[in-house]
Amino acid sequence: GLNGRVEFAGLADETELASLYARCLAVYYAPVDEDFGMVPFEAFLSRKPVLTTTDAGGPLEIVTDRRTGLVAAPEAPALAEATGWLREHRSDAEAFGSAGHAIAARVTWDSCVDRLLA
Repeated sequence: GLNGRVEFAGLADETELASLYARCLAVYYAPVDEDFGMVPFEAFLSRKPVLTTTDAGGPLEIVTDRRTGLVAAPEAPALAEATGWLREHRSDAEAFGSAGHAIAARVTWDSCVDRLLA
């Protein structure tokens, strides 16, 4: 089991959310019924890598395996292995988070409008 190693925080206000991002090593995000979501961008803006799955859909547009995070098979053993790898390779995790930050920093309302109008 999880043996107290995972905390399900529930809903968090912006201050608590920022604190949670600051304290974590990486962010797991593999939506079941959401096409994209803001979680990868929030993680990247906090310089955290994202762990997602090969069937995650939208997040795969910005989460690149071993560049901005890890992409694993959607199975518990693969996710456990990826989580362990991040724990054992913290400097790589930090580098992935920094690479993600560079991507998220380029996303602005102006850039979104420009792409829509192009």
